[in-house]
Amino acid sequence: MSKQIIKSKYFIYKIIKTISSTLNVKMIDIIKTYLPLSVMLSNNIRKKLYYQNNNQLPYIIGITGSVAVGKSTIANILKILFNWLCHSVELITTDSFLYSNKILIKKQLMQRKGFP
Repeated sequence: MSKQIIKSKYFIYKIIKTISSTLNVKMIDIIKTYLPLSVMLSNNIRKKLYYQNNNQLPYIIGITGSVAVGKSTIANILKILFNWLCHSVELITTDSFLYSNKILIKKQLMQRKGFP
């Protein structure tokens, strides 16, 4: 095995280990689920950009689900893996634009929490 392959495998291992410890996700889950998913999506992104001849075109991935099911965790895992795969990533989460409880109470909107 070449030194370059060994270095890249070690680098991937370090990334997976960092994700696992930072986001409290099992390494096996990252290896079996999120790594293949990120590679598949990355290949799809490259194909879209190739066919459109436009490297400035955004590629939007939406993650939906109920409260506290892991949407932010998945998004953060994919962001780290996409950065490793040389894609620029921005996360836009509902936490970025929802009002805090203090503001909801002040505006008498607490009964509508989650719908600004």
